[in-house]
Amino acid sequence: MTTQENPPGERLSRAFQHRLNELFANRQRAGRGATNREVATWMTEHGYAVKEAYLSALRGGHRTSPSLRIIEGLAAYFGVEPKDLLDTGEDPKKELRLALTDHGVEAFAMRAEGLSAENVRAVTQLLDQMRRMQSLPAVEPDDEP
Repeated sequence: MTTQENPPGERLSRAFQHRLNELFANRQRAGRGATNREVATWMTEHGYAVKEAYLSALRGGHRTSPSLRIIEGLAAYFGVEPKDLLDTGEDPKKELRLALTDHGVEAFAMRAEGLSAENVRAVTQLLDQMRRMQSLPAVEPDDEP
């Protein structure tokens, strides 16, 4: 089936589901991704009432039309813009934006702002060493500033 033959909204629904699952997987807490329960609890406590089962249905593609309020709440939880949940295009900064949703990475980046090029290189080398110690994949040189 080509893109033109897809039912209306299907491409956007798939993009939303894929992006939502990426955000859940990349939100690291206690060494694992976020759970439906954690997100539903946070959203409800912050005025975006949602049930754990509804989030599961959205992530599984069984429900495909979340309200704007749910999209707004999900975006708030994950620290992204609501439009980012609906983006179907390629984003050259996608990996960077996903990395910033990881617990603590944004705070780390904010602390690095303003450091000299020499200090940024030193911190980068230290981070590369820590990644090796934790058996994480190396960051490709093209991904570096």
